[in-house]
Amino acid sequence: MTDTPSATAVVVAPPARASWKDLVPAIALIITVVGLLLGGGKILGRVESNSQRIEKLEQRADTRDVEQSDMKADLAAINAKLDLLIRRTSERP
Repeated sequence: MTDTPSATAVVVAPPARASWKDLVPAIALIITVVGLLLGGGKILGRVESNSQRIEKLEQRADTRDVEQSDMKADLAAINAKLDLLIRRTSERP
């Protein structure tokens, strides 16, 4: 007749609970990712802060340039007036 293998029962134990030592790599990975995210956030904050400060400095430099050109114009006018005064006094006997 036919030979059929007989089925044998295999007892499977329930999976063992993972200890905290098995979770150390996962915890380290999570801490590393969180640290990178926090560091990146701080860097982005610094970049934004520095951008604002640079804009303020550029505005201040533009204002200073305008004031400087105004002072140059005023100085040129004063020099012209002084030149006229010097010529008038030298022409007098």
